[in-house]
Amino acid sequence: MKGIFKMDYSNGITVFIGNEGFYAEGELRDRAITLPVSGSELQGFLEGNGLVTPMHEETYIADFLDGVPFDHPEIFAHATAEQMNILAQQLKMADPDDLDKVQDWIDAFDTPKNIVELMNLVEDAESINKVEYEFSTNGLDKEEAYVFHLIDNDPDLQKITERYPGLKIVDYGQIVIDEVTLLDDGFIDPIGSSPDLNKHSLNELKELIGEEYDRQNDKGFFEEEQVGLSDLMGTLRDAAEHKHDTRDNTHSHDIDAR
Repeated sequence: MKGIFKMDYSNGITVFIGNEGFYAEGELRDRAITLPVSGSELQGFLEGNGLVTPMHEETYIADFLDGVPFDHPEIFAHATAEQMNILAQQLKMADPDDLDKVQDWIDAFDTPKNIVELMNLVEDAESINKVEYEFSTNGLDKEEAYVFHLIDNDPDLQKITERYPGLKIVDYGQIVIDEVTLLDDGFIDPIGSSPDLNKHSLNELKELIGEEYDRQNDKGFFEEEQVGLSDLMGTLRDAAEHKHDTRDNTHSHDIDAR
């Protein structure tokens, strides 16, 4: 079952970054770094380790040190180092309860399919209408737990079960379970809004995450001094437009990049 182990993103995410061009040429070249970092730090890391050169600019995520975020590696199949750095900052700031809902959504619907959609999902996590049960579900399957929830919250249903004590709970469940998505500890109710995984472009997400960083930093949420994410985003854009000569001083890493 996915999603049982909950990752802690408060201290960042350690990833191995590789280069698509070198990989296509048959060379495994990747190095580990803990994200998020400032834009200048990331660019210095990439250039200093020979992970970007004028002829090899496209990076990819080769592996994760402590497990794949949300346990869905397909989301990161085409992610770049810059995108992963932005996501790491977003997850570091996110409410853990919102991330629990994001995990439930991904496990239930097998979406999103890429890292930009994931950032949209995290950004809009409040729109996930998850209802958690107020009782223990030990010994109950998902259908039974849902029916118990309905009965507990509807006096009319309580009267029906009292009037027909022989009514099997599983049979009744087949009648009332229709559009909800059942979880181990609750369900996702489709009533209301749902996350829009294409709501924001990558540039819009950069701005939103940067604004949230500045808001939290102004309130003293971070104990250590960090470069503002707004500056980070600008540096990333500048670095993408400016090519640097890089000395090739790395060796192959023995991790399987793909």
